[in-house]
Amino acid sequence: MDALRAFFDHLADEWDAQQPPDREERLREQLSLFRPLLEKSRRVLEIGTGTGALIPLIQEAVPQAIMVSVDLSHRMLRRARQRSLAASLLQADAHFLPLASQSVDLVICHNVFPHFRDKPAALRELARVLEEEGHLLILHDLGREQVNAIHRRVGGAIGNDLLPPGEDLGRMMAEAGFIPLRITGAEILNGGISPQRRRRRREQREPLRSPRLCGELTCRFEAQLR
Repeated sequence: MDALRAFFDHLADEWDAQQPPDREERLREQLSLFRPLLEKSRRVLEIGTGTGALIPLIQEAVPQAIMVSVDLSHRMLRRARQRSLAASLLQADAHFLPLASQSVDLVICHNVFPHFRDKPAALRELARVLEEEGHLLILHDLGREQVNAIHRRVGGAIGNDLLPPGEDLGRMMAEAGFIPLRITGAEILNGGISPQRRRRRREQREPLRSPRLCGELTCRFEAQLR
C-alpha cells in the first residue's frame, strides 16, 4: 500500500485542476439518485475521499448526519481539509478500519473500489462497520471500461487496479455475504448488492430489475446490510 499512498500523495496538489469544470454538478446529480437513502442516514462513512469533493455535497444532502471521511493519502486529506475545515478526516486503510463494528449506517465508496488491494477482504471490513440494515454505495464517475483503460494507461501503482465486471463483482459480494440488489453502469447490467450477517438468506428476495444496458457513463452499486 506504500506505493499506492505515494502515488496519490504525488497527485494531491494537482488533482482538482485535472477535473472537469462541471464535476460538482455531476457529483450532486449522482448523490441525488440516492436522496431518500441519504436523508434517513445518521452516521456516514466515506471511503476514498481524496481531496474531499464529496464532503460538502454529502453534508448538504444529510446535514443531520455524523460523517467521517477516510483516505489512504495524507496529502489528499490535507487538500480535503482546505475544502472543508469542519470535516472529520481519518487516514486509514479500508481493509483495516479503526472503527467499531456496526458503527455506521451508510458507507460511500467513490472512485476507490478498484484500488482495494484485496477486494473481498475490503468488502468484509465494510460489512463489519455497517450496522444491520445499513447501506453501501460504490460510485464511479466513469464506466468500467473507461476506468480500467485509464488505470492501465497510467500504469505503475494503479496499473492493475481494475473495476471488475458486474458478474465478478456479484460473485465477490456473494462470497462476502451479500446478495444482488442493484448495479447500474455503462457496461454493467442492472442488479445490485445486499449483504447479510448472522442471518440466513431470505427465501423471498426482491426480484432483480430486467437486465438492460444503461446509456450513462457512470457505474453505481448499491448494497443493504440485513
